[in-house]
Amino acid sequence: MKIGKRSVLKVGLANLHYSEYEHSQVEARTFNIQRPDGTKGTWQAGGLLKSVRHLQGLSLEAFKDFGEEILSIRENKDLNAAAIERKGKEQIDGIIPALMPAMEKAAKDMLTLAQTVASGFAAVTPRASSDVVGFLADQELRAIVRGLKPEERQRLVAEARAGSHPDVVEAVLRANPMLSGLSPEAADSLSRAGIAASRAEDIEGLKQMLAIYDDVLATASNAGVALSGMVANSNGYTGRFEKWRSGCEGSEALREWLAKMPTRTSAKAAPDQSEAA
Repeated sequence: MKIGKRSVLKVGLANLHYSEYEHSQVEARTFNIQRPDGTKGTWQAGGLLKSVRHLQGLSLEAFKDFGEEILSIRENKDLNAAAIERKGKEQIDGIIPALMPAMEKAAKDMLTLAQTVASGFAAVTPRASSDVVGFLADQELRAIVRGLKPEERQRLVAEARAGSHPDVVEAVLRANPMLSGLSPEAADSLSRAGIAASRAEDIEGLKQMLAIYDDVLATASNAGVALSGMVANSNGYTGRFEKWRSGCEGSEALREWLAKMPTRTSAKAAPDQSEAA
Protein backbone atom coordinates (compact mmCIF):
# COMPACT_ATOMS: atom_id res chain seq x y z
CA MET A 1 0.00 0.00 0.00
CA LYS A 2 1.39 3.38 -1.01
CA ILE A 3 1.26 5.73 1.97
CA GLY A 4 3.39 8.66 0.83
CA LYS A 5 6.30 9.93 -1.20
CA ARG A 6 9.60 8.23 -0.45
CA SER A 7 12.46 10.47 0.65
CA VAL A 8 15.99 9.90 1.87
CA LEU A 9 18.08 11.48 4.61
CA LYS A 10 21.85 11.26 4.20
CA VAL A 11 24.63 11.45 6.78
CA GLY A 12 28.01 10.80 5.23
CA LEU A 13 27.63 7.62 3.20
CA ALA A 14 24.70 6.37 5.32
CA ASN A 15 21.17 6.70 3.91
CA LEU A 16 17.83 6.52 5.70
CA HIS A 17 14.76 6.10 3.51
CA TYR A 18 11.38 7.16 4.88
CA SER A 19 7.87 8.10 3.73
CA GLU A 20 6.30 11.53 3.74
CA TYR A 21 2.55 11.39 4.29
CA GLU A 22 -0.26 13.85 4.99
CA HIS A 23 -0.21 13.97 8.78
CA SER A 24 -3.26 16.23 9.10
CA GLN A 25 -5.36 14.05 6.80
CA VAL A 26 -4.47 10.83 8.61
CA GLU A 27 -4.86 12.28 12.10
CA ALA A 28 -8.26 13.78 11.26
CA ARG A 29 -9.77 10.40 10.34
CA THR A 30 -12.90 9.54 12.28
CA PHE A 31 -14.97 6.38 12.63
CA ASN A 32 -18.51 5.86 13.82
CA ILE A 33 -18.40 3.32 16.62
CA GLN A 34 -20.84 1.57 18.89
CA ARG A 35 -20.21 2.18 22.58
CA PRO A 36 -20.56 -0.58 25.20
CA ASP A 37 -24.00 0.76 26.16
CA GLY A 38 -25.22 0.35 22.58
CA THR A 39 -25.20 4.05 21.70
CA LYS A 40 -23.28 5.32 18.70
CA GLY A 41 -20.68 8.05 18.53
CA THR A 42 -17.91 9.56 16.43
CA TRP A 43 -14.36 8.62 17.35
CA GLN A 44 -11.33 10.52 16.04
CA ALA A 45 -9.16 7.46 15.72
CA GLY A 46 -6.57 9.24 13.60
CA GLY A 47 -5.46 11.22 16.64
CA LEU A 48 -3.79 8.06 17.91
CA LEU A 49 -1.27 8.34 15.07
CA LYS A 50 0.17 11.57 16.44
CA SER A 51 2.50 9.40 18.50
CA VAL A 52 3.54 7.58 15.31
CA ARG A 53 4.34 10.89 13.64
CA HIS A 54 6.36 11.87 16.72
CA LEU A 55 8.29 8.60 16.51
CA GLN A 56 9.10 9.19 12.87
CA GLY A 57 10.37 12.69 13.60
CA LEU A 58 12.54 11.45 16.46
CA SER A 59 13.94 8.66 14.29
CA LEU A 60 15.02 11.10 11.60
CA GLU A 61 16.43 13.47 14.20
CA ALA A 62 18.33 10.67 15.94
CA PHE A 63 19.77 9.43 12.66
CA LYS A 64 21.01 12.91 11.79
CA ASP A 65 22.33 13.87 15.24
CA PHE A 66 23.97 10.57 16.19
CA GLY A 67 25.24 10.12 12.64
CA GLU A 68 26.95 13.50 12.65
CA GLU A 69 28.50 12.72 16.04
CA ILE A 70 29.86 9.44 14.69
CA LEU A 71 31.26 11.24 11.64
CA SER A 72 32.95 13.76 13.91
CA ILE A 73 34.48 10.95 15.97
CA ARG A 74 35.73 9.16 12.86
CA GLU A 75 37.34 12.35 11.57
CA ASN A 76 39.11 13.10 14.86
CA LYS A 77 42.81 12.63 14.09
CA ASP A 78 43.67 12.45 17.80
CA LEU A 79 41.83 9.14 18.25
CA ASN A 80 43.14 5.71 17.35
CA ALA A 81 40.97 2.98 15.83
CA ALA A 82 40.04 1.45 19.21
CA ALA A 83 38.96 4.81 20.62
CA ILE A 84 36.95 5.62 17.51
CA GLU A 85 35.15 2.28 17.79
CA ARG A 86 34.46 2.72 21.50
CA LYS A 87 33.14 6.26 21.16
CA GLY A 88 31.13 5.29 18.09
CA LYS A 89 29.43 2.49 20.01
CA GLU A 90 28.65 4.92 22.81
CA GLN A 91 26.67 6.92 20.26
CA ILE A 92 24.83 3.80 19.11
CA ASP A 93 23.99 3.01 22.73
CA GLY A 94 22.22 6.36 22.92
CA ILE A 95 19.74 5.52 20.17
CA ILE A 96 17.60 3.15 22.24
CA PRO A 97 16.84 5.54 25.16
CA ALA A 98 16.30 8.32 22.62
CA LEU A 99 13.59 6.41 20.75
CA MET A 100 12.15 3.86 23.20
CA PRO A 101 9.70 6.19 25.04
CA ALA A 102 8.19 7.26 21.71
CA MET A 103 8.01 3.64 20.55
CA GLU A 104 6.22 2.63 23.75
CA LYS A 105 3.70 5.48 23.38
CA ALA A 106 3.01 4.51 19.77
CA ALA A 107 2.56 0.86 20.83
CA LYS A 108 0.09 1.91 23.54
CA ASP A 109 -1.92 3.94 21.05
CA MET A 110 -1.96 1.09 18.54
CA LEU A 111 -3.37 -1.20 21.24
CA THR A 112 -6.10 1.36 21.96
CA LEU A 113 -6.86 1.49 18.23
CA ALA A 114 -7.09 -2.29 17.90
CA GLN A 115 -9.22 -2.75 21.02
CA THR A 116 -11.65 0.03 20.15
CA VAL A 117 -12.08 -1.24 16.60
CA ALA A 118 -12.73 -4.79 17.82
CA SER A 119 -15.40 -3.65 20.26
CA GLY A 120 -16.84 -0.69 18.37
CA PHE A 121 -17.16 -1.98 14.82
CA ALA A 122 -20.37 -3.91 15.31
CA ALA A 123 -22.20 -5.56 12.44
CA VAL A 124 -25.60 -4.68 13.92
CA THR A 125 -27.13 -2.16 16.30
CA PRO A 126 -28.94 -3.51 19.38
CA ARG A 127 -32.67 -2.92 19.56
CA ALA A 128 -33.89 -0.18 21.87
CA SER A 129 -35.46 -1.71 24.97
CA SER A 130 -38.79 -0.14 24.00
CA ASP A 131 -38.79 -1.66 20.49
CA VAL A 132 -41.16 -4.53 21.26
CA VAL A 133 -42.23 -4.91 17.63
CA GLY A 134 -38.59 -5.18 16.56
CA PHE A 135 -37.83 -7.81 19.20
CA LEU A 136 -40.80 -9.90 18.06
CA ALA A 137 -39.77 -9.58 14.41
CA ASP A 138 -36.25 -10.76 15.27
CA GLN A 139 -37.62 -13.74 17.17
CA GLU A 140 -39.77 -14.71 14.20
CA LEU A 141 -36.83 -14.50 11.78
CA ARG A 142 -34.63 -16.59 14.08
CA ALA A 143 -37.36 -19.20 14.33
CA ILE A 144 -37.60 -19.35 10.54
CA VAL A 145 -33.85 -19.88 10.21
CA ARG A 146 -33.88 -22.50 12.95
CA GLY A 147 -36.66 -24.37 11.17
CA LEU A 148 -34.72 -24.70 7.92
CA LYS A 149 -33.07 -27.94 6.89
CA PRO A 150 -29.28 -27.93 7.49
CA GLU A 151 -28.47 -27.60 3.78
CA GLU A 152 -30.98 -24.74 3.44
CA ARG A 153 -29.49 -22.99 6.45
CA GLN A 154 -25.99 -23.36 5.00
CA ARG A 155 -27.20 -21.87 1.72
CA LEU A 156 -28.77 -18.96 3.60
CA VAL A 157 -25.50 -18.27 5.43
CA ALA A 158 -23.56 -18.30 2.15
CA GLU A 159 -26.04 -15.86 0.59
CA ALA A 160 -25.91 -13.65 3.67
CA ARG A 161 -22.12 -13.53 3.49
CA ALA A 162 -22.49 -12.16 -0.03
CA GLY A 163 -24.74 -9.35 1.19
CA SER A 164 -28.23 -10.86 0.97
CA HIS A 165 -30.87 -11.13 3.73
CA PRO A 166 -29.68 -8.18 5.89
CA ASP A 167 -32.76 -8.37 8.13
CA VAL A 168 -32.10 -12.05 8.83
CA VAL A 169 -28.43 -11.38 9.58
CA GLU A 170 -29.31 -8.64 12.06
CA ALA A 171 -31.86 -10.84 13.80
CA VAL A 172 -29.39 -13.72 14.08
CA LEU A 173 -26.59 -11.54 15.43
CA ARG A 174 -28.75 -9.86 18.06
CA ALA A 175 -29.06 -13.11 20.00
CA ASN A 176 -27.29 -16.36 20.76
CA PRO A 177 -26.67 -17.99 17.35
CA MET A 178 -27.96 -21.31 18.68
CA LEU A 179 -31.44 -19.73 18.75
CA SER A 180 -31.18 -19.62 14.96
CA GLY A 181 -29.71 -23.10 14.65
CA LEU A 182 -26.25 -21.74 13.81
CA SER A 183 -22.86 -22.44 15.28
CA PRO A 184 -20.83 -19.62 16.88
CA GLU A 185 -18.37 -19.94 13.99
CA ALA A 186 -21.12 -19.35 11.43
CA ALA A 187 -22.38 -16.34 13.38
CA ASP A 188 -18.85 -14.92 13.52
CA SER A 189 -18.49 -15.29 9.77
CA LEU A 190 -21.78 -13.44 9.27
CA SER A 191 -20.64 -10.69 11.60
CA ARG A 192 -17.36 -10.25 9.74
CA ALA A 193 -19.16 -10.21 6.40
CA GLY A 194 -21.53 -7.57 7.71
CA ILE A 195 -18.68 -5.39 8.93
CA ALA A 196 -16.74 -5.81 5.68
CA ALA A 197 -19.78 -4.81 3.63
CA SER A 198 -20.83 -1.81 5.71
CA ARG A 199 -17.33 -0.61 6.65
CA ALA A 200 -15.37 -1.02 3.43
CA GLU A 201 -14.04 2.56 3.49
CA ASP A 202 -13.22 2.40 7.19
CA ILE A 203 -11.37 -0.88 6.75
CA GLU A 204 -9.24 0.68 4.02
CA GLY A 205 -8.53 3.55 6.39
CA LEU A 206 -7.42 1.13 9.10
CA LYS A 207 -5.16 -0.67 6.65
CA GLN A 208 -3.54 2.66 5.81
CA MET A 209 -3.06 3.50 9.49
CA LEU A 210 -1.45 0.12 10.10
CA ALA A 211 0.77 0.55 7.04
CA ILE A 212 1.95 3.92 8.33
CA TYR A 213 2.78 2.42 11.72
CA ASP A 214 4.70 -0.43 10.07
CA ASP A 215 6.55 2.02 7.85
CA VAL A 216 7.56 4.27 10.75
CA LEU A 217 8.75 1.26 12.76
CA ALA A 218 10.86 0.28 9.76
CA THR A 219 12.27 3.81 9.65
CA ALA A 220 13.24 3.63 13.33
CA SER A 221 14.78 0.20 12.78
CA ASN A 222 16.66 1.30 9.68
CA ALA A 223 18.00 4.35 11.50
CA GLY A 224 19.63 2.12 14.09
CA VAL A 225 20.91 -0.33 11.50
CA ALA A 226 22.38 2.44 9.34
CA LEU A 227 24.12 4.09 12.29
CA SER A 228 25.52 0.73 13.37
CA GLY A 229 27.00 0.38 9.91
CA MET A 230 29.02 3.53 10.50
CA VAL A 231 30.93 1.96 13.40
CA ALA A 232 33.41 -0.92 13.15
CA ASN A 233 32.52 -4.28 14.74
CA SER A 234 28.95 -3.25 15.56
CA ASN A 235 27.07 -6.15 13.97
CA GLY A 236 25.71 -7.10 17.38
CA TYR A 237 23.61 -3.95 17.39
CA THR A 238 22.05 -4.67 14.02
CA GLY A 239 19.93 -7.61 15.18
CA ARG A 240 18.65 -5.59 18.12
CA PHE A 241 17.42 -2.80 15.87
CA GLU A 242 15.97 -5.19 13.30
CA LYS A 243 13.68 -6.62 16.00
CA TRP A 244 11.93 -3.26 16.16
CA ARG A 245 10.20 -4.15 12.89
CA SER A 246 8.21 -6.92 14.56
CA GLY A 247 5.48 -4.55 15.72
CA CYS A 248 3.57 -4.56 18.99
CA GLU A 249 0.58 -6.24 20.58
CA GLY A 250 -1.82 -3.66 19.17
CA SER A 251 -0.51 -3.72 15.61
CA GLU A 252 -0.60 -7.51 15.50
CA ALA A 253 -4.13 -7.58 16.96
CA LEU A 254 -5.30 -5.08 14.35
CA ARG A 255 -3.52 -7.01 11.59
CA GLU A 256 -5.26 -10.22 12.68
CA TRP A 257 -8.65 -8.50 12.84
CA LEU A 258 -8.20 -7.07 9.35
CA ALA A 259 -7.03 -10.42 7.98
CA LYS A 260 -10.31 -12.01 9.09
CA MET A 261 -12.41 -9.52 7.13
CA PRO A 262 -13.70 -11.32 4.02
CA THR A 263 -13.20 -9.99 0.53
CA ARG A 264 -16.11 -9.99 -1.89
CA THR A 265 -14.78 -13.22 -3.41
CA SER A 266 -14.34 -15.07 -0.14
CA ALA A 267 -17.75 -13.91 1.02
CA LYS A 268 -19.29 -15.85 -1.86
CA ALA A 269 -17.32 -19.01 -1.14
CA ALA A 270 -19.24 -22.19 -0.54
CA PRO A 271 -20.25 -22.84 3.08
CA ASP A 272 -18.66 -25.57 5.09
CA GLN A 273 -20.34 -28.09 7.33
CA SER A 274 -19.64 -26.09 10.52
CA GLU A 275 -22.31 -23.54 9.68
CA ALA A 276 -25.21 -25.53 11.02
CA ALA A 277 -25.29 -26.24 14.71
